[in-house]
Amino acid sequence: MKRRDFLRTAAAGAAATAVTPTLLNSIPLYAKTPADMLGSQAIDNDAILIIIQLFGGNDGLNTIIPVENDRYHAIRPQIRVPKNVAVRYANSDVYLHPALVNGINIDNKSTYGFMGLLDKGWLAVVQGIGYENPNLSHFRSTDIWMSGINSSDPGVRLSDGWMGRFIVSKYTDFPLNVPDYPLCIQVGGSVSLALQSQKGDTAIALLNPTEFFERGQGLSPDEDYMPGTDNFEKEFNFVRSVAEKSDKFGPMIKNAYDNGKTIVKEYYSAFEKQMGLVARLISGGLKTKVYMLNIGGFDTHVQQQDASYGGVHPLLLNTLAGGITKFMAEAVQQGFANRVVGMTVSEFGRRPYENGSRGTDHGAASIQFAFGTKVKGGIYGNNPDLVNFNANGDMVYQYDYRRVYAEVLQTWFGASAGESDTILNEHIVPLPILHAPDTVGVNETPFAPVSDEYFTVSPNPATAAPVARFELRQNATIEIAVYSMLGKRVAIAYSGTLSAGVHAIQLGSNFTAGDYICEIAAGGQRRRVPFSVIR
Repeated sequence: MKRRDFLRTAAAGAAATAVTPTLLNSIPLYAKTPADMLGSQAIDNDAILIIIQLFGGNDGLNTIIPVENDRYHAIRPQIRVPKNVAVRYANSDVYLHPALVNGINIDNKSTYGFMGLLDKGWLAVVQGIGYENPNLSHFRSTDIWMSGINSSDPGVRLSDGWMGRFIVSKYTDFPLNVPDYPLCIQVGGSVSLALQSQKGDTAIALLNPTEFFERGQGLSPDEDYMPGTDNFEKEFNFVRSVAEKSDKFGPMIKNAYDNGKTIVKEYYSAFEKQMGLVARLISGGLKTKVYMLNIGGFDTHVQQQDASYGGVHPLLLNTLAGGITKFMAEAVQQGFANRVVGMTVSEFGRRPYENGSRGTDHGAASIQFAFGTKVKGGIYGNNPDLVNFNANGDMVYQYDYRRVYAEVLQTWFGASAGESDTILNEHIVPLPILHAPDTVGVNETPFAPVSDEYFTVSPNPATAAPVARFELRQNATIEIAVYSMLGKRVAIAYSGTLSAGVHAIQLGSNFTAGDYICEIAAGGQRRRVPFSVIR
């Protein structure tokens, strides 16, 4: 079909159906009237996010290993990693699987893998990541993680993703008016649910830039926009705009690939090569905001680890650590490290007990990594409790996975707390693992009503009712709320207007023993301080 015929056919079909999407090279075309360009809420910084999905359910207990806990050795007699083999982080009680550290080399020099990143402060390890009432189906739990909506109810359809929703909230005319570069790229395979929206995929799937360019040639229309405003002309102009932008993606990606470079030479595994591809595209100037990659094979029911501490799972961990370590070396040497953060996601962990086949079955809470020079490196959360399991005999989660999502949305991409609440369908307090990017968006407020110098909760730890003490620089409408460490709101202590000056607000007296977060929201910004309650 000629381009002219295609444009007219697609436009006529869209005008006739009004609400049914037409497809142009798998890009959904929704019948709507062209409106303003992009809108004022488009992401206004040059921050980039890399998401790495570990499909199958990564075994967190054999990733960050509680080797000083005798219970670990008792419940995993065949696949345990002994203390003299695991690699200790500093003087802590945190030990890494040796596959995360050993045999990872750059330019024939050992870099100590994830231990090297921890030592530099470029790696955050979040222990006990999960969600309430965990679902142990690969497919449903993956949908929960990718959608950012926690629902195991099969009647609740999870049809779009947390990042997809965020993208279309910032580019309100998507897909009619989008930048001349892909907002998101799925490296290989089909586009993840995380990058899908109610308006269609916000990402393109890419593996080979040259092949992508060659297949995409020829979509640019050979007719001008129509000047009229009837339904056919509006839809013709709509289809034309999408075809025009689609044709631009191929040359732009190829140009970035051709102009980019990789300094690190030892990209061996498929995953390492994909990380090298991302580095090259960023180096070449591609402005894509989100890259998503996938490593499969983590469903380790059988022969997870052999007697020499090798096997399927150690190989996967070594592949992961190698790709991330080499990417970080690339990013630092090429000067774009402060623009990029990355994180891993996996649908669930594994059972605490091994299963008799030198493997583990589907479990719950696990480990999540975040990496980058703008990460607040270190260990978050406690070593797993191997005595008090949930009703299914799985480890209890310490952090709702959406706390990391909220942190990415608010700190990295500059979303407001209200925008984050809408994306995640619930107010989830961010887990503070990131520094803001060097470049700031125009929507960020430079002045905070709440003074950073004076915001405390006392007594801390509290045996009775704790009190939040703070100073307002100006009259402000504020909300003071208390959250569990899981990230869930447990109380609103105050909501209203206060004058400038020093204030003391009682948070309540009904808290059970445990750790909490006090948050003050004022003037579009939020300040948080942790506190504990003992009984």
